[in-house]
Amino acid sequence: MLRSLVGSEMCIRDRGMAALGAYMHSKGASFGLYTAESPSTCGGYPASANHEMEDAKTFAGWGVDYMKVDGCGPAGYYKGGYRAMGEALEASGRDIVYSCSWPAYINNGNESLQPFGEFVNDGCNLWRNYKDIQCNWASLGDIIDHWGDYGEALVPAAGPGHWHDMDMLLIGAHCISTAEEQTQMAIWAISASPLIMGNDLRNVSATSRAILLNKDAIAVSQDPLGQMGRRISNTSADPHQLWARNLADGQVAVALYNKQGTQPVFPPFVPTSNCQGWNHQQGGYYEACGGPAGNLDSFTGLTLEQATAECCANPRCAGFSFSEGAGYYKENANCGIHKSAGYDGYTRPNAIPSAIPSAPADITVEFADLNLFGEVEVFDIWDQKIVGTMEGSYTARAVPFHGSAFLRLKGTKL
Repeated sequence: MLRSLVGSEMCIRDRGMAALGAYMHSKGASFGLYTAESPSTCGGYPASANHEMEDAKTFAGWGVDYMKVDGCGPAGYYKGGYRAMGEALEASGRDIVYSCSWPAYINNGNESLQPFGEFVNDGCNLWRNYKDIQCNWASLGDIIDHWGDYGEALVPAAGPGHWHDMDMLLIGAHCISTAEEQTQMAIWAISASPLIMGNDLRNVSATSRAILLNKDAIAVSQDPLGQMGRRISNTSADPHQLWARNLADGQVAVALYNKQGTQPVFPPFVPTSNCQGWNHQQGGYYEACGGPAGNLDSFTGLTLEQATAECCANPRCAGFSFSEGAGYYKENANCGIHKSAGYDGYTRPNAIPSAIPSAPADITVEFADLNLFGEVEVFDIWDQKIVGTMEGSYTARAVPFHGSAFLRLKGTKL
């Protein structure tokens, strides 16, 4: 924006901007504009520091619907400046969505230190927390990791009228794969992050358009309960991650994210005597792919030492589940850890699949981890159809590298 050399009046380009706003509204689009709580914007143009009230009135007169308010200047001004802009927008007479960038400039990205209540009180409807997204997977993946790592701090501060903004969607910008575009849409929707496109609408492919316009994905994003979802998996280092969000109708939206693929391992296994260093899982065990056929045999009445010796002696035995002398010998460990109270697992280290950088993976969601029990209806959001009704768990097959299965689960909550 241009400001007069005398006084603080905006130079009159009002007719042009108001006409632009009217044109956008006539096309069913919202009119978004940018300024900063600093003397100049990050691009060097005049900004709104110490001019909040007059600028807000001007923006309202132009018919602006959305204000992105950046930082770009002395951080000491932000505390009062963002509050002043919030009050000015409230007094402008127009309902303008207020996007604040204050959090991105303070506390070095540590979300547990952010004064989210202050952002809400200042009138911020959404705020940028973290780095600007770049048009590549490395940047997108880093933002996903950040949101996952700080989920505990972020979730309580999100809700209707005040949201964490993960930054714009790269979908349709031709800089990430289709699988990566699906992952961004799924994680953004589960995280209740605003869906703001960062593409050239004239050049969006049909595939990207289908992701952006997927009504079931949008419904997760806009769910009226307004409860932000989060990563359930422990760390950003987990190669296969579970993200989940509770929905207003009692269903749960789930993303099964293949951050890294795995290389399956099949028998024969060695050694067949004096096996050492078994991988011990408590409250679960590595499950074999292949359904019941993945179990070599069952056993009862054995000590742990006897079960270990029998598995070791069989070159087709990858490991076993064990509970009070009973369990199953497993032919492989390729379907990951299956949680089961009362059971422990013992697996040969060389039978556990290793992560590789570009392979698809089968990823399982245990319904009990989401407080779902009994029969659970599984709806595939990407295919927009019911997959079936399952009990206990569901495994999404061959989830692409950097891709995500996106599901809606309907079951009984206890």
